[in-house]
Order: sequence, then structure tokens, then C-alpha cells
Amino acid sequence: MLKAAVKYTPRQITAFINRAESLWLNVFDSSLNGPSIFIGGDEYKRLPLRFSTRAKILAYFNQNWSARFSAIMLCNLMPICRRGRLFVIVADPGPVPSKVVSLQILSQSSTRIRVKALLSGGAEGNETITYTLSKVNGRLRIISRSGRSGDYRYARCPN
Repeated sequence: MLKAAVKYTPRQITAFINRAESLWLNVFDSSLNGPSIFIGGDEYKRLPLRFSTRAKILAYFNQNWSARFSAIMLCNLMPICRRGRLFVIVADPGPVPSKVVSLQILSQSSTRIRVKALLSGGAEGNETITYTLSKVNGRLRIISRSGRSGDYRYARCPN
């Protein structure tokens, strides 16, 4: 007997995207209370134990993002390793679109969902982002996102 494909509601997808969009800043901001080191005049703060390795950060990002996006997001954190722990530079990364204001489901199949969302929080005001989500084993993951070039979290990474 075949199981019926799960249909997600706009409310569920909105909550999922809001969480996914917050992950990079959650990791970056988690260093705020960590000890500092200085390298070449720049201050770096140590990430907490829950983000103490690249593997832990990737696992955290992989909760909502594909492996490709997770690797890009990790690269754009630009962590450095000192004394066996990860540190990130102390800086104000700037505003990014991160909160869903409105959402429209463009299509939904048993394996994919295409969504157009209006996100607030960016420097230019609200921004329309198109997502493709995969549905695998009852879990959603973002496998495609428009608007990457203007967002430091998802920009192409040199590594």
C-alpha cells in the first residue's frame, strides 16, 4: 500500500524557512560571549562547544539546508581554527533578508516544493526569494534559493 504524499501548509513552510534563514546568524552570534584572540589586528571570538568543529556546524546547517548550501554557509562564516577550537571574526555582518512576510506555494509534489516568499530584514527592504525544497523521509531541506549574490551567507565561496 502506498502512503499518501505529505502536503505542507504555507504556515508550516513559513516556520521552516524562518528557522533556516536564522541558522547562519545563530552560529555567528553564538561567539559573542566567547574568549577573544587577535590575529593581524583583527579580533576573533571562540564559538561555543556546540559549534566547536566544522562537522558540528555542518550538521546544524544540514537540518534545513542541502549539503551544498551547508558547505557554502560554513565557508562564508570564515572560521579559523586555533588550539583545536573554531573562532569567527568580530564584526557586524549587516542586515540580510531573513523573516518571511508572505509566502506562496508555487507547486508541491511528493518530492519537491517550489515557494516564492517575501522576506524582510534586508538592507534594500523586502526581497522576493524563490526556494526549492526537497521532501526526503518526512524532512524538508532547501536545495535551491534565489537572491544569493547579494547575501553574504549564501554567496559563492572561493574555497
